[in-house]
Amino acid sequence: MKSMVEIKAGHENACAEFVKARDYARAAVEAARAAECGYALASRTSGAVAEAHTRDAEGWVALAAELKKRPSTVDSQSPSVAGRESGGETAGGDEWLVAEKPDVTFDDIAGMAEAKRVSQEMGVYPMQSPEKARALGISAGGGVLVYGPPGTGKTMLGKAVAGVLACPFYYASGADLRSKWYGESEQRLSRLIRTAQAQPMAVLFLDEIEALLPKRRDDGSSGADNRMVTQFLADVGGFRETKNVLLILGATNKPWEIDEAVFRTGRFDEKIYIGPPDVEARAGIFKKHLGEAACDASVDAAALATAMEGFSGSDVAAVVHTAKRLALERAVRENAEAVLTGEDFAAARTRVPCSITAAMLEEFKKFKRQRFG
Repeated sequence: MKSMVEIKAGHENACAEFVKARDYARAAVEAARAAECGYALASRTSGAVAEAHTRDAEGWVALAAELKKRPSTVDSQSPSVAGRESGGETAGGDEWLVAEKPDVTFDDIAGMAEAKRVSQEMGVYPMQSPEKARALGISAGGGVLVYGPPGTGKTMLGKAVAGVLACPFYYASGADLRSKWYGESEQRLSRLIRTAQAQPMAVLFLDEIEALLPKRRDDGSSGADNRMVTQFLADVGGFRETKNVLLILGATNKPWEIDEAVFRTGRFDEKIYIGPPDVEARAGIFKKHLGEAACDASVDAAALATAMEGFSGSDVAAVVHTAKRLALERAVRENAEAVLTGEDFAAARTRVPCSITAAMLEEFKKFKRQRFG
């Protein structure tokens, strides 16, 4: 399972590789796919963030149009070039019922020291050594709720847990499980949970859990929501005694919209807040997304990480990938080598707004104070 940001980055990198190979036809296809992902990200956000995604997508559309005008100087069917394909992934995403074994570890996550420590103590250690855990009266598996502003690495944390445990990783979001047909949404949810429970050991990651388990109402206006919550409580039900071990990770940007019953004992017993990355984490995220891209002497990674105070991990990644697109546009236009400059990053900073606001952080503080004390 890959996030939309990761899928988009794959198309961006593939586009750059095809430009280097002078296979402009395939580079144009990858640029168009990056644009599709950009528009998909815009549809999932709002305000200045959505506008930034739309501008970025429009930039990829323009680049695709420019690339289509250029004659390719290589055979597009050449094995050496075809090997650089991005994998044909589209904005559609992966099927939720497919269990994957992520190759992500905690070392791959920049910062988040406290969240990683708590995840290991609550999820990893009891599942790695269930006999030792039982000797201490600790049950392996269970439920952990990860909450915080969008783009701060909640999904990556879930991947790392599953990666360290080397067990199947199931992923579903509210959009994946919701259906317009009566009763089908809760059937999908139940089938997913039972499928994960059938594994000897598995991690089930439920994203946008506020959409799956919203607060129930008794005014008759949210029958489908009520059934979803009731079905989840019935299937999880304190995690029935079984030899199989299931860890359910729930992620949300809006924990205050989740039904109160979900927080009770036997469901999501543990809660982990993940806030914006600190400067060290931002530097790590910057380096990871920069990869092996060539930079001139005007690029100061440390200064850029410091300047992006308050940015989410996704924001930092967006700045890097926007700067790469600007450098790629210049290289294509001038028929020159693709090299990132300080000006590329300065321009990218003006196009990618910080998605986390002071009001948003205050809302999380208020929730934590009122709900957990």
